[in-house]
Amino acid sequence: MTVEAFGTIELVDEESGPVLLLRGEVDSTVVALWDATDHDRRPPVAVDVSGTTFLDCRGLRMVVRATEETRRSGRIPELRRPSSSVRRLVDLSGATPLFATVA
Repeated sequence: MTVEAFGTIELVDEESGPVLLLRGEVDSTVVALWDATDHDRRPPVAVDVSGTTFLDCRGLRMVVRATEETRRSGRIPELRRPSSSVRRLVDLSGATPLFATVA
């Protein structure tokens, strides 16, 4: 299931496992729509933010929560190709150690 507003959130399958794909402006509204939908809840092994133009605190909180089970299983989820603004938010929030950042 894809949630669309100004941004999108989608869980896609890749060879390595489920990947959370964020695109556009992922803000409180987009996260609320995602939370309200009946979607696949498997824990992602990676979060692809390469197409994310904006990520707010609620978006980051959703990403951290979605990947908690992956970390509990002993894997460090990838944060793929974050823009400088997304990387800055992750750094300022203290969430950097929660992810293996892939440039």
